[in-house]
Amino acid sequence: LGTDYVDLLYVHWPADPYDPETTLGAFDALYDAGKVRHVGVSNFEPDQLDTARAVLDAPLVANQVEMHPLLQQRELREYARRHDLWLVAYCPVARNLVADVPEVVTVAERHDVTPAQVSLAWLLSKERVVPIPKAASERHQRENLAARDLDLDDEDLERIDGIEREHRIVDREYAPWRR
Repeated sequence: LGTDYVDLLYVHWPADPYDPETTLGAFDALYDAGKVRHVGVSNFEPDQLDTARAVLDAPLVANQVEMHPLLQQRELREYARRHDLWLVAYCPVARNLVADVPEVVTVAERHDVTPAQVSLAWLLSKERVVPIPKAASERHQRENLAARDLDLDDEDLERIDGIEREHRIVDREYAPWRR
């Protein structure tokens, strides 16, 4: 990689042949050697997070998961809050499906912004959540950054919080929520 260390190393999926003791033991060794500054996981459910926290000597700092208004990850948000973890929200605009969600569109129109900006601002309003949007154009990058300045009020947040759908964009056959 051409660097002495990495800031954050993830276990990307808890899928076969993932073995917590072997994999996380190797992460601990890298952490102890100063090659890894922070350890994270991705796509872990609460039971797997419990196992990871029990096996790791290094602190577990993040769980990268799909999260957006159509997949609000309430249980994982509460887990992150209780255990001092960050949720790193990938697919934060649901591949722009948020543009077709009436609750999000209503809030966007009210603030004269895009539904994607509303989705990002909503995620930023959540405790211990950081979105990682993808943007192919400079215009979208600027729009994503502008979402930091969008101040959603309680009514806006309640409208989006009230969305009761569970729509996954990334749903592998080996995903832990399918077990």
